[in-house]
Amino acid sequence: MAGLCAALTAIDQGADVVVLEKGSRVGGSMLLSHGLIWTFSDKRQLKQEIPDGNEALQELVVDGLTAGHTWLEELGVPLEPETSFEWYGRGRAADPRTMASTIMQRFGEKGGRLHLRTGMQRLLLSDDQVAGVVAFDDEGSLAVEAKSSVLATGGFQGNTGLITQYITPHADSLYLRSNPWSTGDGFLAATRAGAAATTHLNCFYGHALAAPPARFSHLDFSNLTQRYGQVAVALNLEGQRFVDESEGTGEEALNLALAAQPNATGIYVVDASIASGTGHNAYPPKVAIDRARNAGGPVVSADTLEELADKLANWSVPADIALGSLRSYNAAVREGRGRALFPSRQRNAVPLLTAPFSAVMVRAGITFTCGGLQADLDMNVLRRSLTSSTLSLTKADMDEVSLTPMANLYAAGCDLGAISTRGYLGGLATALVTGRIAGASATHNAKYNKP
Repeated sequence: MAGLCAALTAIDQGADVVVLEKGSRVGGSMLLSHGLIWTFSDKRQLKQEIPDGNEALQELVVDGLTAGHTWLEELGVPLEPETSFEWYGRGRAADPRTMASTIMQRFGEKGGRLHLRTGMQRLLLSDDQVAGVVAFDDEGSLAVEAKSSVLATGGFQGNTGLITQYITPHADSLYLRSNPWSTGDGFLAATRAGAAATTHLNCFYGHALAAPPARFSHLDFSNLTQRYGQVAVALNLEGQRFVDESEGTGEEALNLALAAQPNATGIYVVDASIASGTGHNAYPPKVAIDRARNAGGPVVSADTLEELADKLANWSVPADIALGSLRSYNAAVREGRGRALFPSRQRNAVPLLTAPFSAVMVRAGITFTCGGLQADLDMNVLRRSLTSSTLSLTKADMDEVSLTPMANLYAAGCDLGAISTRGYLGGLATALVTGRIAGASATHNAKYNKP
């Protein structure tokens, strides 16, 4: 989505635009989403839920949401009325395919050129300044010269090496819960040319899905997602709790911790009361559990926790350790000591009391990476050699701080880093706002900056 928004903004402002799309279609992971373009309702709530990351870019997304919605409507994209999201956000939904087709129709009508199945290999440099890109298609390599280049390649969640390096040694166990083409092309090309990387390279956004042998396609990502993890008790394959399940803005924080567990696999345990409640989700956990069972995923139920633990032994989970973990959790939260548990339980501290009890084996899913390229408020990528540290606890005088952009290079969406961190800011909103800014900045640079 970020690339589409950047391309159309640029061509609307008079630029001659070429889009190189690695995939067989446009739209990236947006086409796999529900289409809700949301972010935080206000900056106070944003800071409370996501206290780290690039505060300036985060606030830019919050400030730009309404204008982005208006822009889409003016293009002719139908948007649903504004709705609240969880306890902290607001947004409007659109059909992803309609968004993509509407933007591309206008892009084509204005003379924009699109090359599908064309992936960028590296940046084209002239006197150490970005002068375009070198890409590959079915016929070989091609050099595309440009006064400005915008990177919107969607992150590096599809790159096993980068995931192993930065996030988890269990990279090959993760579900790739996104398009298959975002393999870090923008991040690798830019950093090799001297771009600065952000913090939070070890973080990603995603959700757990029913573990193998569940059978489903990319069209079932949303249906098979087990979003209720924040209200469940999560165990690893050793039968132990490993994280505060309620941490963060949603199940994505638990999912991130799950990725570090053996085989990136765990077990979500709920009772009948939790399974039938809605909480912050659109539908009760029971719906997702039934979908996991119907897809052939590992799901068991029992009338007692003792019986449930015995059934977990069939998954090679130590029954005695699992039962001890569940009993310890129940005892602590019933006595109001959830925060004293290790790991603690800060929110949703509800004991498992009502039969039947259900356990679902889940596998971590990665949708996009949160670390990426450093950029300024114009989405101009920063040069590492002339940029000082952006660690949040850096102690330096203002005259010691430098943020120096690379000439002619911009980034948008998931190629930017530290906007979402362990908390989720809203992927489509980030793509919409940063894509439009990157397109406008790149156009201004191409028009007015001399080589």
